[in-house]
Amino acid sequence: MEKTKEEIQTIKSFDYQWRNLPNSKYLLTDEEWRKNVDSYILDELQVTKEWIKGKTVIDVGCGGGRWTYGFARLGCNVIATDVSDGPCELTRENVPQAEVIMVDIFELPQRMKDKKFDIIWCWGVIHHTANPQAAFSSLVQLMHKDSILHLYVYSWNRGKKEKMLSDLINLFSFKSKENIIRLLIKIHVLHGSVHALFDALSPKIKHRISESLLKSWFTAHGLEYRQYTPRWAIYSKDLFATGKRV
Repeated sequence: MEKTKEEIQTIKSFDYQWRNLPNSKYLLTDEEWRKNVDSYILDELQVTKEWIKGKTVIDVGCGGGRWTYGFARLGCNVIATDVSDGPCELTRENVPQAEVIMVDIFELPQRMKDKKFDIIWCWGVIHHTANPQAAFSSLVQLMHKDSILHLYVYSWNRGKKEKMLSDLINLFSFKSKENIIRLLIKIHVLHGSVHALFDALSPKIKHRISESLLKSWFTAHGLEYRQYTPRWAIYSKDLFATGKRV
């Protein structure tokens, strides 16, 4: 299916981000993240190291491979996917032992050829798609009867300031956006890393999903819904949700 202008802009935004802004706290350039990402995964999923070892994992929307790296450290067999070359190339560089595939989330069920995974991990992705509910349905098709599906999504609790800034900087090129964000950080209008702020402000598509709506998608597919904010992101206002077959 042909992409809309908004979808193309969003894909190009993330491609630019991973090619040009790969350094930040909470990424693989952060030594503390490298040391602790495996424990972050265990806490976020609420599972043990013994349980997860050897599991098959698909990291959908892998970005720079920060989660792929953690799953590999935990002894999982990982396939990482993303929709453009930039993140795929960076993940191959960061996690050479992982299989990395460039594929659109909506094409995953067909591309995987009925392959099922123990863990379907999709962190910060479906809210950047044109149809988050359809993207969710694509992920469910990768589950077997004992799989777990884990998502992180933007929630309704994000403030108005972010939307206002996003509308403003989207008048500019990606490079100009980067420079504007750097300036706003320097003069203390914004706080955080260039990478994280570019992630939140630059893409045209960034849905905010209510917990009731997200829960309804899980229920419609016969999945038990559990929301748990991990300790490493305890102050986040967004949603961290895990589901498994009832």
